[in-house]
Amino acid sequence: MYTDEEIRERLSKYGAVYLPEDIKEDIDDIKGNEDKKDRLDDFFKGLKKYEDISEQLKKTKLSPSLTLLLFGPPGTGKTSLTRAYAKQYEIAMCVVESDRLVSPLLGDTIKNIRNVVELAADIAKENGAFLLFFDEIDAIGSERSNIHEVGEIKRAVISFLQVIDKVNYEGTPLAIFGATNHQHQLDSAIWRRFTFHLKFDFPNYELRKEIIESYLDKIKNANIGVDDTIYKRLDQEYVKIREIHTNLEGKLGREISEFEDNLLWNEIEKKKDVQGFLKLTIGYSGSDIERGTRVALFKVIQTGVLTYDIFYDSLKLVGGTAVHVERQDILSHSKQRKGKEKYTSSRPPTSGPPEI
Repeated sequence: MYTDEEIRERLSKYGAVYLPEDIKEDIDDIKGNEDKKDRLDDFFKGLKKYEDISEQLKKTKLSPSLTLLLFGPPGTGKTSLTRAYAKQYEIAMCVVESDRLVSPLLGDTIKNIRNVVELAADIAKENGAFLLFFDEIDAIGSERSNIHEVGEIKRAVISFLQVIDKVNYEGTPLAIFGATNHQHQLDSAIWRRFTFHLKFDFPNYELRKEIIESYLDKIKNANIGVDDTIYKRLDQEYVKIREIHTNLEGKLGREISEFEDNLLWNEIEKKKDVQGFLKLTIGYSGSDIERGTRVALFKVIQTGVLTYDIFYDSLKLVGGTAVHVERQDILSHSKQRKGKEKYTSSRPPTSGPPEI
């Protein structure tokens, strides 16, 4: 049986260790993602009861793979929601940081991957259900056919697949999660090894309203003044956008989402009277809104009251994640295109990625 101190000491070299009592997030604190919450709730219930039914599962020779891939833009709740469920179901976890695994020294990356998974598996065998969360898994699981990747990373992908297969085969109560903001870069075999895939998106205007209101409520509950006109103007803006949304769907004869080819926001741009938080925060993640709220609090300490202008300026200052993601994607595609042109001119193309 591993003690809490031993778990912290041995796994901390790979990332942050969270025991249930360490985790601050509660599920209710994280707005939206209701479909993801249902899936995660089922997963954690199964993980918690896994040991009780493991013998029966072995007889079927169909032991379930305790693997889950979370993908989508940064700041949309992948890590925080996982932590919240680990807290609720009292399961310890380690968030593995990719930069602690990937090494410039030949063979060290593979050794680090094997060591962290084998250690977590041993903890799970001794202590019960445990969760290993690989943050930015694309750093060790990128497409093996990518011409820019060195052989070391290609071997790391194979090693990662092998250790996952071993854990699944032995029926160990170890859940392995992977999170990425660059799902298109993941090796196809990595995708297949993860049984469940959960996509996280930027919050739509309805959810952003909930998130903004939740942070305003937290400030009020801390006995800090909040100008009531913030709520009033937020409600007015929401009603106008909802009306435009409904009318547009009526004209098109179908439902549309906020992020579908900018149809909704192009229509809103025509209405000059629609201005406010919801329009400003298009492409903001929940984390972006939280950062904006923190910035506003610094000013409120001096003024004593959170006003509409202070909150608006603070949100505008931090900016939205979507802009940065788009820039990174453009740069990434540009580099890949140039690399392919160079590669094609210097040597013949291969027939495809190597088989496992």
